[in-house]
Amino acid sequence: MWSIMRRKQNKKGEEGFTLIELIVVIAILGFLLAIAIPRYNTSRTRAAVNASAANLKNLANAVELYATENNLSSYPSGSLASMVSAYMPSGVPGSPGGGSYTYTQTGGGSGYQITDSAGYPDIVTAGNLYVTEGGILHGM
Repeated sequence: MWSIMRRKQNKKGEEGFTLIELIVVIAILGFLLAIAIPRYNTSRTRAAVNASAANLKNLANAVELYATENNLSSYPSGSLASMVSAYMPSGVPGSPGGGSYTYTQTGGGSGYQITDSAGYPDIVTAGNLYVTEGGILHGM
């Protein structure tokens, strides 16, 4: 009878993981997360910059079409939403960085600039991301 009880007691103490094993597993998971999280954040920022660049190019194409179809000798000084409404049915898209797109006429009508007000300091070298006449993208 005593031998049966001793066998059961020995088996109880050997079940589960030791504290050292649990600490090692938690340390490995922490190390992997320390590598993964910064890469994830950088990837999200790069995706936002690329999406904003695509939006800016589409907006520039819409402004160019507006000026061409209306036989304008200079770029208009109106609002961006009114110019692109015929070419972008969903309207002016929102900036993926949380900002907005602003249109300004430059050079007395000889040019324009559409700027994304959301700053991307880690990716964009020239401060803001913007596009000028002809769809030339600046800031990348």
